[in-house]
Amino acid sequence: MKWKAIIVPALVLASFSSCKKDSSNNPATTNKLKMYIEDATNTPVDAIDSFSLTYDGQNRVTSLYSTSIKTVYTYNSNNTFDVDLYINGVLNVHELVYVNSSSLADSTFQYDNTADTTTEGYVYSGGLLAQLTSYNFSAVTGAQINTQDNYTFDNNGNVIKDIQSDGSGNVITITTYTYTGGILDYYIGPVYFPQDKNLPATQIQTDGSGNLISSVAYTYVFDSSNRVIKETDAENNGQSVVKTFIYY
Repeated sequence: MKWKAIIVPALVLASFSSCKKDSSNNPATTNKLKMYIEDATNTPVDAIDSFSLTYDGQNRVTSLYSTSIKTVYTYNSNNTFDVDLYINGVLNVHELVYVNSSSLADSTFQYDNTADTTTEGYVYSGGLLAQLTSYNFSAVTGAQINTQDNYTFDNNGNVIKDIQSDGSGNVITITTYTYTGGILDYYIGPVYFPQDKNLPATQIQTDGSGNLISSVAYTYVFDSSNRVIKETDAENNGQSVVKTFIYY
C-alpha cells in the first residue's frame, strides 16, 4: 500500500500531500513550525500525538518525530531526497523522491517492510500538478497502474476537483474542495510538492457513481500574527480531528 509521507497517523497516513512551494523553497521564518499536535480522540484512532520538527541550515524539514513515530528527510546532492518512516524505532517505509528542474517532485520509488514496492509519476501543467499516477511495481511485471488522479484548479491555483481512477480507467472517487480567503503558508514536510494557496473550507468525496463517502468542514483559529494555531476537521459522521500548530 502506498504510504503518503507527510501527515501522520490519524496520524501515520497523510500526505505527501501538497506542500506549497515558494520562490526560495523555504518556509517564511515567522511561519516555521516547531511542533504539530493532532488530537484524534474523537475518531476510531482515539489518540493524541505530538510531533516536533527539526530543520537543516536551509530551513528544510529534516525530521518530524513523536515518541513512537519518526519521519526522516535526507536531502541528496543529485536532485533527490530520501524519506524514511520509523515506527517504534523500526524502519517501516523508505521512499526516494526525484526532483525536477523546477524544484518539484517528478517521481518516487517506495518500498516497505512487507516487500510492497510502488512508484509514482507527477505531470505538471503551468506549474500545477495536473496528474499523479501511482504504480505497483515488481521485477516480473514491471510497473502497473494502481491509481491515477487528475486535478482541476481554480484561478488561485487551488485544487477544486480530484478524480481518481484505477488502472482500467474506472472512476473510484471524486473529491471536490472549496476554500476560505486565508493563506496556507506553513509546511509540515518538504517543499517540493505543490500546495494549495488558500486554506480549505470543505471537502466532499463521492464514489464514481456520485454516492457520498464523506464530507469534511474545516474551521481555524488564528494568532495575532494571523497564523493558524488550531484547525478542526469535522466530518459528516460526527467524528473530528483537532490540529494544533506551534511556531518558532
